[in-house]
Amino acid sequence: MHPDLERLIELQSVDSDIARLNAEVATLPKKMAAIETKLNASKAQIEKVKAATQAGDKAKRGFEGDIQAQQQKISKYKDQSLNVKTNPEYKALMQEIQFAEQAIKGLEDKILEIMLDADTRKDELKKAENELKSETAEIEREKEQARQITAKDEAELKIESAKRDELRTAIAPEVLTHYDRVAKFRGTGLAVEKNGMCMGCRVYLRPQVLQHVHTNNEIIYCDQCQRVLYSEAPAIAPPTETTP
Repeated sequence: MHPDLERLIELQSVDSDIARLNAEVATLPKKMAAIETKLNASKAQIEKVKAATQAGDKAKRGFEGDIQAQQQKISKYKDQSLNVKTNPEYKALMQEIQFAEQAIKGLEDKILEIMLDADTRKDELKKAENELKSETAEIEREKEQARQITAKDEAELKIESAKRDELRTAIAPEVLTHYDRVAKFRGTGLAVEKNGMCMGCRVYLRPQVLQHVHTNNEIIYCDQCQRVLYSEAPAIAPPTETTP
C-alpha cells in the first residue's frame, strides 16, 4: 500500500476519534446544567411548600386578630346592654352580639382549615426534604461520573492529537492539503471502494480508475466527490500468459 494512503486511513480514523471526543467533552456543561435543573426543581418545591406554610401562618394570625376584635365587640355590646332602657335597643345589641359570634365561628373554621392544611404541608415538606437529600446524593454521583468521563476523554484527546500531528507531518503536503480541503466540505477526505463504488458519494467508478484503486499503490481521487480512494479488496494479479 502507498505509504501516504496508509497514513491517510489512519489519520481519518484518528480525526474521527478526535471529533467524537471533542463532542463528548462539549456535552459536559449541558449535562451539568440538566443535573442542576433537576436539583433546582426539587429545591423549588420545598420553597413552595415553605412559602405556603408561612402564608398560612400569617393568615392564621390575621384571623386570630379578627376574633379578638369581635370578642371585644361582644364585651362592649354586653356592657351597653346593661344600660339600655327599651326593648328595641336591647334587641339591637343582642343582634350585634349574634353577628359577632357568627363572625367568630366563621373565623375559627378558617383557622381550623389552615391548621389542617399546615399538617398536610408539614408531611409534604418532610417528604420533599427527604427526596432532595436522596436526589442530592445521586446528583453528586452523576456529576462525578460526568467529570471522570470528561477527564478520560481529555486525556485521550491529548494522545490522539499527538498521533494526528505525527501522521500529518509524514504525509506529502499536496496530498494532505487535498484531504483537508475535501474533508472540510464533505466531512471526510477519504473513502473506501466497495463493489466498484465510492462509498463516500455512492457513485460507480470508471473501470480505469477502479483498476488503479484496487492496487492501493497510488493516490487516486474519486471523479465525483474528490475523496482519496482506497480498496479493502485484495488486488487481483493479471493472468499470466501461457506459451503454446
